[in-house]
Amino acid sequence: MGRTVDAGLFAPVAEDLDYIELRLRASIADDDGPPMSGPMGALFAAGGKRLRPALVLLAGRLGNFREAHHNAAMAVELVHAATLVHDDVIDRSPLRRGLPTVAAALGAEPAIVVGDYYFAKAYEQAALTEEPAVVAAIAGSVMWICRGELAQHESRYRYRTSVEEYLARIRGKTATLLAASAWIGGRLAGLDKAVLAALHAYGTELGLAFQIADDVLDYTADAAELGKPVGQDLLEGHATLPLLLAGLRRPLPEGEPLSTERVAQVVAEVCASGGPERALEEAGRHAEAARRRLSVLPARPPRDSLGNLASYVVERRL
Repeated sequence: MGRTVDAGLFAPVAEDLDYIELRLRASIADDDGPPMSGPMGALFAAGGKRLRPALVLLAGRLGNFREAHHNAAMAVELVHAATLVHDDVIDRSPLRRGLPTVAAALGAEPAIVVGDYYFAKAYEQAALTEEPAVVAAIAGSVMWICRGELAQHESRYRYRTSVEEYLARIRGKTATLLAASAWIGGRLAGLDKAVLAALHAYGTELGLAFQIADDVLDYTADAAELGKPVGQDLLEGHATLPLLLAGLRRPLPEGEPLSTERVAQVVAEVCASGGPERALEEAGRHAEAARRRLSVLPARPPRDSLGNLASYVVERRL
């Protein structure tokens, strides 16, 4: 169906995820005309982890699961897809998942409109839950994502940014939507406030672990695995945790883009320095913090899946 995560990891909601996948594909196919549906259809067909809908569904299976969970799962994945389209415009990225980005296929201006369109589709799905709190949670996440994106743009070509600033940035860009997804699933399932708080904290820590591990892959995976060039983040001027923990002998020039050749040299230096390993240790600490948050959840198979997911995001190859 296009999901790249081991299906066993999401066993309690595997059928739900397959249903969501079919609905996503059908919804995109129904969009009027190839300029709208073509590139987005290709993006979804290329795969994806579907972590955000899985969080909605797993949290939902801890309580009173209902059809509204499917609408919410659709909503968070559409938000994620829209943010990817806008990210690729901002970063001028030519590839995602090994295929041309929407911006590369259509141009930057149409891609912005496509991203806006899919944000609107996400809010439409959120509204179908008939829960204003769900719509508010998704809207709040989008605002935090925008703030994180602006913070990342502000820090572009600043290679000696602090670890604290980096963590704040990825909390906005990545962790906030994962936290909202887990919280929404629990809210729709009628779970109590303590459990909802634990789910939100779990999603935050999971998101931090996930993004750090993803940033490590930008240094350690090969281009075929990544679906984009190795060192792409650095080429775009983004200092991520492996670089910040590397302790390079020769500091990079602040405020200046790096050539492709220099990026390749820096990637090799960072890997030789042990920066990726130290970053993964930090990811592991956040994953463990996520697992600790699960102690107050009902002892059911979905809780086990959430715990296993925290390990997966650090150990995964992709």
